[in-house]
Amino acid sequence: MTAGVGAVLAVNDTAGPVASQREARARWQRDQLQSRLRATISSYPYGAALPATPDLAEQLGAPPEHVRVALMALESAGEIAQCGRAYRYRLRPEETHPQDTAFDRAVRAGIATGRYARGTPLPTGLLGGRHGVAPVHVARACRLLIADRLVTRHNGDAGPGYYVTNSLGIAAQAAATRKEEGKNRV
Repeated sequence: MTAGVGAVLAVNDTAGPVASQREARARWQRDQLQSRLRATISSYPYGAALPATPDLAEQLGAPPEHVRVALMALESAGEIAQCGRAYRYRLRPEETHPQDTAFDRAVRAGIATGRYARGTPLPTGLLGGRHGVAPVHVARACRLLIADRLVTRHNGDAGPGYYVTNSLGIAAQAAATRKEEGKNRV
């Protein structure tokens, strides 16, 4: 028995050891496929169209449905974007996901105007609803705001969530630096 499976058994033995082993094995296989898919996608240049799901599945030797789930996880993480039904491409690390652009702009504008003050919780549910960002994609929509040190995720006065951390002046400097670094990549 591996350490990963044993750790799961110790934590979740209410469903029985066999069920826990199956869950741990399925989780491990899912993580392995996602890692292999990430490695495959990283061989494509930023902005390049990615192969269709069946082609990726054949390349990875995995069922297309499993590859589809792994692709959805990578999209939720902001590593790839899907336009329409079939066209997927690799995002740059400093690139906003196309579906998150309005959300990102609204937060930055709200911070710049003082609508969202330092230390206050960001109303991600309202902003997501207003700008078409599903709750499962809020973390993706906030990743560049966090990278620019405008927002942080922690357990604050209003509970766990995203909180405004800085003014736009400091964050604008960070964003300009990140953009400049992105231009220098080959």
